[in-house]
Amino acid sequence: MATLTPLPPAEAIAALGARGARLDPTFSWQDAWQDEHARMFTVAKSAGFDILTDIHDGLVQALAEGRTIRDFARDLTPVLQAKGWWGRKEVADPATGEVRQVQLGSTRRLRTIFDTNLRVSYASGHWAQFERTKASRPFLRYVAILDGRARPAHAARHNLCLPVDDPTWDAWAPPCGWGCRCTLQSLSQRDVERMRGELKFTPPPDTFRSFTNRRTGEVVRVPDGIDPGWAYNPGKAGWQASVLADKLIAAPPRLAAAAVVDPHWPAKALADEFSEWFDKAAAGEPLERTVFPVGALDQTTLDGLSHHGIVPESGALVLRMQQVNHLIRDAKQARGQAVPPDLLRRMPETLGQAKAVLYDRINPALVYVFDIEGDPRLGKIVVRVNYSSKARTDEGRVTVQMNSVQSAGLVATKTLQDGARYDVLRGEV
Repeated sequence: MATLTPLPPAEAIAALGARGARLDPTFSWQDAWQDEHARMFTVAKSAGFDILTDIHDGLVQALAEGRTIRDFARDLTPVLQAKGWWGRKEVADPATGEVRQVQLGSTRRLRTIFDTNLRVSYASGHWAQFERTKASRPFLRYVAILDGRARPAHAARHNLCLPVDDPTWDAWAPPCGWGCRCTLQSLSQRDVERMRGELKFTPPPDTFRSFTNRRTGEVVRVPDGIDPGWAYNPGKAGWQASVLADKLIAAPPRLAAAAVVDPHWPAKALADEFSEWFDKAAAGEPLERTVFPVGALDQTTLDGLSHHGIVPESGALVLRMQQVNHLIRDAKQARGQAVPPDLLRRMPETLGQAKAVLYDRINPALVYVFDIEGDPRLGKIVVRVNYSSKARTDEGRVTVQMNSVQSAGLVATKTLQDGARYDVLRGEV
């Protein structure tokens, strides 16, 4: 029987940790659908109970220490019982107010939570690895466990070999359902030639069935052989957000502006990935990327800048690794003048939801302004347009122009209403 050991645990731990940045209690497993699970952590029937942190921390510990389901359940059971999340109880559905008798914690549920989340975390870590190594290992092989218990559709895909970028993996990236034990294996061209006699290079044709999400009423088409809610790629769902955002840097400013207002723009996914990057940068950990795209100039702001004779080289807004510690240091020294850390950690969302964008005439920069809960002052993030920075490329070190986040803080509304200094390009203060 195949195991989940080939992947170094650090990859899976990072994936599970990133999902822990969003602990969202739900009442039904259908409240969070498909790729939402790749960017958040939830447990059905957890709404109203303070248990998500306990379960998530228990899973991270189990993954880091190689603990078994027995260890996980033994340590967690008394904690959940003490908080009332155990056995069958009458619980009100927060969406409808209906009181229903439901199954909360049990040994069986803990086993499902343990197995599902570890498999999803390993799959997410795997995909990050596939993307990093696809130049040398450009193919993926579907591996099913042919012990008579595999779903027929999963067994039919055993030894299916396709490029990493093939759209088949958008749905058929294991796990493909509850209890699915299938995995993906990366292959080099030499591996493919050596195994050519046993590999298959054409996927079986998909057939579909209709499934109605009872929580939303939405009817979706689900591939036969994949459980409802599992027809997505857990690793790619998170990875794609930052890759898509990277394209903003090279895109013409007006195209970048159009991209972020598209309803399919993955703002939450990008914020999830950014928060993990931000924490690593703050801790001084090694980073694969030294610049992280956090959004783009909108069309109205571009038009406003043109009135000041400013033409951005790029439409992307970025945060450089070096600025992370500056933001944190400034926050520590500000003593009541700092933007709350959670708003900085989710900067793509914070910038995207700004109530106004101003141009500072005296200290030329864009000022993104947003409300701070419980504070009469406004939060601000300052962005330098066409900020010159050195970057290393294949041709050596070059100077690039970026719209770079420089600082953040709190400011009185009255200060921003100084028309002599600030020109409101979008929104109002």
